[in-house]
Amino acid sequence: MRDDHDVDQPTDLAFAERMRRDLRDVRWLEPAEIRARARRRSRRTAMAAATAVLAVLSGFAVAAGGRAGHLAPPGGQRLSSNGAEPAGRAEIPQEALLDPTEVGVPSDVRLGDSGLQEPVRIDPLLQSCAGERGLAAEPPVSRYSRSQTLLQRAAPDKDQPGGFWVLTQDVYRLPPRAATRLFVDLAATMAACDTWHESRPMQWVGGPVTVSVTHTWRAASANFAGDQAVVLQRTSSTPVDVATGKPLDLQPSTETLLLVRVGDLVTVIVPASGLGFDLPAADRRAGDTELLELGRAAARRMCLAANPAC
Repeated sequence: MRDDHDVDQPTDLAFAERMRRDLRDVRWLEPAEIRARARRRSRRTAMAAATAVLAVLSGFAVAAGGRAGHLAPPGGQRLSSNGAEPAGRAEIPQEALLDPTEVGVPSDVRLGDSGLQEPVRIDPLLQSCAGERGLAAEPPVSRYSRSQTLLQRAAPDKDQPGGFWVLTQDVYRLPPRAATRLFVDLAATMAACDTWHESRPMQWVGGPVTVSVTHTWRAASANFAGDQAVVLQRTSSTPVDVATGKPLDLQPSTETLLLVRVGDLVTVIVPASGLGFDLPAADRRAGDTELLELGRAAARRMCLAANPAC
């Protein structure tokens, strides 16, 4: 479905956003996982797809915290006297998403989409570890969802079109028990999967190889926004060729995710590498304080549509 906010965006951008959601969570899959491929869509692969379209156009311990401040309901809508959303209103409005001006890093392209009965996607690697260690591996399914991707048409300090990825955000409306249970399950999964060793095939120079990778997860921060919140950080080691024992010429990777719950809404925010916890302070485009404030801003935004309302 299309938003009034997007009416001035080219149709190709909406198409690129759908490509992002359809390809998200794509990763090095083990054979037993191939059947679930369509539900694991890679953010980074999708960003490449979005960048390609832009070129053509030239153009994450669980904690409870105090709720964020109030914002006025969008479009003149009123909350009922008991704080519930108006009868019949269940979709997530565009205003429940972060505004680009709240991110702290400039962006001039905003892609958006909405969905029904989408699985809550956090980290496909953590999900795989959970399944391997006998924990519930299937994510809860949302009633409604809304997403956005923020990009820059041109990479910093470059004149040519680039499609530099700034941030992705998904907001999910869940049954209330499922929303709170999500964080309980996440804490249990992280306790079981603080370190996970994985062997998997990958394409490399000269052909396919089997590599060994070690993934570690930690809660970088908590108790900073909404009803429940956590910053989840995953670090993946340099892949090692199992046959030769030699590391590949790849750097270790880190991904940071912010999860915030307000009522029955849960948001998953993935800022681009360099915006927060995954680089030395001198190399960040935004510091820890700014990243946590991003979570608080997201909580305030979700107050617009949460049940019960803030």
